[in-house]
Amino acid sequence: MSLALVVEGDTDLPVARKLASDAALDVFTEMDAGGKQRIDAELQSYNAAAKGTPWFVLRDLDDDAPCPGRFLEGIAFRPSRWMCLRLAVRELESWLLADHEGVAGFFKVTARDLPLSPDNEIDPTQKLVNLCRKSTSRRIREGMVPRQGSATTVGPLYEALIIEFGTRYWSLDRASDRSPSLRRARQAIRKLGENWSAHALGAGAD
Repeated sequence: MSLALVVEGDTDLPVARKLASDAALDVFTEMDAGGKQRIDAELQSYNAAAKGTPWFVLRDLDDDAPCPGRFLEGIAFRPSRWMCLRLAVRELESWLLADHEGVAGFFKVTARDLPLSPDNEIDPTQKLVNLCRKSTSRRIREGMVPRQGSATTVGPLYEALIIEFGTRYWSLDRASDRSPSLRRARQAIRKLGENWSAHALGAGAD
C-alpha cells in the first residue's frame, strides 16, 4: 500500500519509515520539508492530495501549543480522508528517548539517567545532548555535544548519529511503551493502513 511521507528533517525519516512499515504502508515518496514552517505552509496542499492517496505528515509540536489538539484547533485543520498528520510531543527526540534500552546501548549512557516520561521533557534534544556529555564513548561525546565556544546547541555529528540510531537501534515497540504521543501516532497510522487496505481491496473487486 503506497504512502507519501513528509517530515521536518532527515533525522525524522528513520522513525517515520518504521511507523509506515508497522502499518504495512510502502513509502513511494519522501519529502524533507526542511523545517516545520515549510510543512505548515504546504499543509493544505498535502491535505488536498490526501483526498485520493494516503499521506503521513510528521511535525514536532515544540512549544507551539499546550497539546496537539489545541494546535490543530488553532490552524483550523480538517484532515482529508487519507491524511495522517501527527505531532511529536514535544519533539521527535522525545520518541527516541522513550527507548531506554536502545539509547543506553547506542549512546553508551546509563539507563537510569533517562527520563521516565520523555513526553514531558520541555527540550528533549537538549536532554539527549546532556546525557551524551556523560557517555563512556568518545565518539558519542565528540559527535553529539557541541564544542566549547560553539554557537550551535548540538555536536557536529548529531544528525548522522541520530539517523544511525533511528535506523539501526531504535525500537518502535519499546518506545511505544513509554511515550503516549508515539503510541497514539502508531495507532493512527495503523488505522490509516487498515482503511486504505480495505479500500484497495474493495476497489479491486469492482
